[in-house]
Amino acid sequence: MLPQMNGWVSCFSFLLFCTYYMAAARNVNTLLELSPQEYSSSLQPGRASLVYFSRDGSPGVRLFLEQLENSVGALQDYGISVVKVNCLKEDVSRYCGKENALMKAYLFRGNVLLREFPTDALFDVNAIVANILFALLFNEVKYITTLVELQNLENSLKGRSNVVFAYVPAIGTPEHRAVMEAAFVYGTAHQFVLTTEAALLKNIGREDSDALSARLFFCHCQRVPDLAQPCRRTPMVQSLTTLNIHTYLKLMAAPIVTEVAEDPEKVSTVHLQLGLPLVFILSQKETYEVDKRTAEFVAWQLLGKAGVALLSRDSIDLNVLLRSNVALKTAKEGVPIKYLVLEDTDEIIALVEDKIKGEQIQEDEDESDDNNDQDIQDDQVMEAVYRDRKRELPLELIRTLTEETFNAALTETAHMVVLFYSSWEAVSLAMLQSYVEVAVALKGATHVRLWHCINYP
Repeated sequence: MLPQMNGWVSCFSFLLFCTYYMAAARNVNTLLELSPQEYSSSLQPGRASLVYFSRDGSPGVRLFLEQLENSVGALQDYGISVVKVNCLKEDVSRYCGKENALMKAYLFRGNVLLREFPTDALFDVNAIVANILFALLFNEVKYITTLVELQNLENSLKGRSNVVFAYVPAIGTPEHRAVMEAAFVYGTAHQFVLTTEAALLKNIGREDSDALSARLFFCHCQRVPDLAQPCRRTPMVQSLTTLNIHTYLKLMAAPIVTEVAEDPEKVSTVHLQLGLPLVFILSQKETYEVDKRTAEFVAWQLLGKAGVALLSRDSIDLNVLLRSNVALKTAKEGVPIKYLVLEDTDEIIALVEDKIKGEQIQEDEDESDDNNDQDIQDDQVMEAVYRDRKRELPLELIRTLTEETFNAALTETAHMVVLFYSSWEAVSLAMLQSYVEVAVALKGATHVRLWHCINYP
């Protein structure tokens, strides 16, 4: 009996642990509600908190409070508390007593007010996270409106640091949030610069840029020692998401050219780890300087698209044609390295870009095939329903339930199967035909009953 009791105790303890863990997890993402006194005593020096001072009977802020609660988990990831302070009607303190308090949220660090936000500006989770991080990262993210400001900032950082320059159509968009989240992580490594001025894209030579599309550029100022020399700018071609920006910045931080002296099969770089190809420029002692310049030129042209490595023939024994001067390694396992003879750098760049374009087309076709398969299935269902539209079904074998009779029916038998369907929907009608066939097969079975609910919402 004792082992059985121990088993029950262990099971009960486990359930208690799960219950506590689930409750804790829920509390983490729950908007904290405090009285003014409780909030004042809970302040921690240096800790940021977003606070909304609320009064009873204010239905107009319900949507804002929903978005505020939805943002709790995201802001807590950055160490920011989210609090709703319930003000008393007779409270005339600094924030509860303000006439327009219901129309603002406040960002504090400790007990120091950093900024006030109109609730209209915090219209969803993306806007809340973007605006709060933007306010907290005022040193890491500079806002500019003119090309002169960008050039002055680049000049001040030449030889010291790089610049991440982002354009977003508006503050509070998902792209703005993605840039701010990246700045939170990389703000000490790079200087982030933000603008909402579309004209700035044209001023930096991006006339083809869509004014509605967010853009991001990496300005390579750290490797520029001369103030008269401009910083190279590498555009990010992917959409601005947190993951894409993180990947892009990892690629920008990688060496422009990696020099290797080992079997190419064993070489692994950040590009291969991120699913991008790696180009080897095959070199030898006599042509090292020329080959290095070639590798650097190709690397700048393919920056963010592929990695480039300078492979010394003198250090390893390659079993390939002596005149082979380029090798291409893909991230796919089991795919052999291709050794090629190419005439110039244009052929190398075209080789890689064509390969990337071909892979993208294949991915799009695969996705299109999946969608086509679903469309074909939907068409087959519609065709089957149309073909059998005049077929009479023995619905007398199936009991019809309504909202009023459903609960009572549950108590009449130990086992039952219920079909919820809509009479206007093709898949439901096709399922009803199969359902009737099952009812015919189970006719006379007293332990199973089949019912259907018409037009169940």
